[in-house]
Amino acid sequence: ADPTPLDPQITVMNPLEQRLENLSPLHIESSLELIRNEFEKGSKEFANELVQRLQFPITLGGFTKSLELGRQYAEKLLSSRMLKGDSKKVAEISRRLVEGYSAHSFCINIDEVEELGLTLEDMSSDQLETVWKIHKMERQRLALMSEERRRAIKERLNELGLPRDPEIGESNDLPDNT
Repeated sequence: ADPTPLDPQITVMNPLEQRLENLSPLHIESSLELIRNEFEKGSKEFANELVQRLQFPITLGGFTKSLELGRQYAEKLLSSRMLKGDSKKVAEISRRLVEGYSAHSFCINIDEVEELGLTLEDMSSDQLETVWKIHKMERQRLALMSEERRRAIKERLNELGLPRDPEIGESNDLPDNT
């Protein structure tokens, strides 16, 4: 998969639809702009309804602050190697990676990387093979950890003497998505 921008992704509960959704702190400014436009050029009543649905201001401020954290991580990484000594270029590229794309799903391909001013080189087939092996081992590690969590939960439920639940299955079997 191609890399994507570095804007943080925050998972929140959508209270109207009772589901989790991801948002970028960049969405906060566009939401505030929508409200400002409604107050100035549209329906003040609608704008007031939108304001009533906003998260607590400190929460919004914390989400927005996470953009700065993303920039700091990008700056630290870029200035430690590829762009060492070029703080102006580091700051500009970091800002673009965190704030310069309209959606987190934007694909940063080779052309985009070069336009940003970064250098890259293709991996050899041996390097790709090694990366693929690491990827497969990481998936196995995560599966083992998930299985261990399920086993520990089942063991704890048994220790507590909880009755068997026919919805869950025999002997407190847990669903795979725990």
